[in-house]
Amino acid sequence: MERIGKISSFQMFSILFLSRIISLFTFMLPTAAYIPSGDRMLTSLIVFVFEIFYCLALIFTLRRTGNRGIINRAREKSELLSRLLAVAYTLAFIWFAGIGTARFELFISTVMFPNSELYIMIILLLGASVYASLKGLEAIGRASVILFFLLGLSIIFILLTVTGEFRGENLSPLFTEGISPLLSFSFYVSVRASELLTLHVTAPDINGNIGRTAISFSAVFSLVSTVILIVLAGVTGEFGNDQIFPLYTLTVIAKFGIFERLDDILTGVWVLCSFIQVSFLINTGMKALSQGFGKIKKIPVCLLITSGIFIIYILTSRTVSVFSEAVSSRAVDVIFTSLMLIIPLIVSFTVKKRAKV
Repeated sequence: MERIGKISSFQMFSILFLSRIISLFTFMLPTAAYIPSGDRMLTSLIVFVFEIFYCLALIFTLRRTGNRGIINRAREKSELLSRLLAVAYTLAFIWFAGIGTARFELFISTVMFPNSELYIMIILLLGASVYASLKGLEAIGRASVILFFLLGLSIIFILLTVTGEFRGENLSPLFTEGISPLLSFSFYVSVRASELLTLHVTAPDINGNIGRTAISFSAVFSLVSTVILIVLAGVTGEFGNDQIFPLYTLTVIAKFGIFERLDDILTGVWVLCSFIQVSFLINTGMKALSQGFGKIKKIPVCLLITSGIFIIYILTSRTVSVFSEAVSSRAVDVIFTSLMLIIPLIVSFTVKKRAKV
């Protein structure tokens, strides 16, 4: 029986999937230039291997803390520690949301409206995200389920319409520089996705088996993105390697019946995915602060978090090279692994087993 005030496992799955897929669709090739093109097809599968370790650590932590989340558990041990963790997780969510917004703006300003200033559009996106985050996780979850099915149909349309353009000879050989570049890049990708990290905070608000939800999300996303990347390589070949946003190129090629330009239609869907991503991270940041500090004033806190996201967006979206340098910082590796693995495991080892995930 589901508990009132919580979202279902499938709603959370939908939120996580939409939040991650927008990063794939707005994937910028310059940030991945050091990995051989053939190996990119396998990136998602290796990322999944890394994420299995993250999921196992998450499951262990949830079982040790009774699904209460790491901040709630830390508060029982030390109020100061709980507040420090609340701030740390919130800052991480602000960073990921800001980077996601910057990536999406660079995508729009590069392929849709070249050389245009899109501050107004981003402000509207953030404003809508503020409204949705204040409505709560349940509202975001319900919207995500609908959008999940729309996105699924759009992906099927793309794959079906470009099948005739697929050429096996376009596929580059694998491991031309050994397996090391693939492993390094896959780890790089795995620690720059916030979805699994959010479950340390949102666990108390989810009905069902959280561990199973996390693993299912990682597995399904890995499968879908691997298929997309293989089709991309087989359709675009060397031409795709010269595109800043190669997946957008795939949608330009795609045609379905009366829809001669699927890219225009799909861009609207991607805007909604970006909206879900930012709304979810704002809401999760608010949850982290409320778990650490108790009752908070939602509107001021929400606006403060959103202001932080806007600042990150401004600082990192000036050019593609500036964005790439910011995203590639090794500090992100340390922050993610600390908040995803090290700190939760240290805190959870201090408690007895409370409940199963």
